[in-house]
Amino acid sequence: MTLAVGAGLLVGCAATGTDTPGGSGAVTSVPARDDVGTDPVPGNPGSTPLPVRAPSAEFVDRARLVADAVRRAGVPVPPTQLVLLSGWGVDEGFDTSEQKVAWGSGHITLAPAVDKAVAGSGTLRLADGSTRPVDLLGVRRALDRTLDGALGTPTDCNAVVAAQCRLVVSRAVLSEAKVRTAQGEVTAPVWRLTIDGLSHTISVIAVGDGVMVRPQYQGPLAGLPDAPAGLRAADSLKRVDGATVDVGIAGGGCDVDLAAHVVELGDMVVVGGTAQPPPKDVACPAIYISKPATLHLAKPLGTRPVIDVVTGRPRLLGVPAF
Repeated sequence: MTLAVGAGLLVGCAATGTDTPGGSGAVTSVPARDDVGTDPVPGNPGSTPLPVRAPSAEFVDRARLVADAVRRAGVPVPPTQLVLLSGWGVDEGFDTSEQKVAWGSGHITLAPAVDKAVAGSGTLRLADGSTRPVDLLGVRRALDRTLDGALGTPTDCNAVVAAQCRLVVSRAVLSEAKVRTAQGEVTAPVWRLTIDGLSHTISVIAVGDGVMVRPQYQGPLAGLPDAPAGLRAADSLKRVDGATVDVGIAGGGCDVDLAAHVVELGDMVVVGGTAQPPPKDVACPAIYISKPATLHLAKPLGTRPVIDVVTGRPRLLGVPAF
């Protein structure tokens, strides 16, 4: 079975390139991917580095097919916005399951003073210590964004009776909180909400639209044929240092001879892995393990995107693929 993962933010413009493939070499150990794709997991078998081998003719053919599809769609460039790795809500947590359902389904009433709370502008403090002014959203708009539109259009409470599926926000104070982004931890303006019956406050990011974006799941590039059996996806881009690129390769519990490969082109770098079929009559655990590999390119990566050989989607630095 081919392990395929695909996501990220695709922003692009057309480009062309027909350079020959190149670049493979030694490996070094890098942190394994955990449930959010960024932190080390001590003892995780995914921390064992993969060998990096020259790509087979089949891999090169697939890489060129992917590259052609990417060019037709428009070679992606990194987003200019901060890529938010947490949710729009901060310190979410509930005392009862009924509160959690009411929050997620948008059954929330704002006290009149809260509903009218507005703030024109604020300050975002970036990971490098610099600051930038940002427009802010009012409480209702910020909360509705956090709930993916459920505040404006509440959804069914399912098994929770209507009388218990209701939250009241009685107070909102403009404050700040630290949030994780692909560009590092930033301190952002938030609305700190007091909710009747809840033992703590919940905050929602108040920064106006267009400053931050959330990674969105994306399936394989439209029109791209299914990858041949045995190919493995590149699921993350962990580090770039000139011509040295650390990636994660999608692995499973029964991979045999899993190795990483790279095809380097003038306008992109296509990355993935291959594995042999498992032995017959062997029960394989249904687990997913992202395994690290370090690629040595023929020249610095520069502005070229790193493209997954299975899905044709870009891998953005520090952003989980799913």
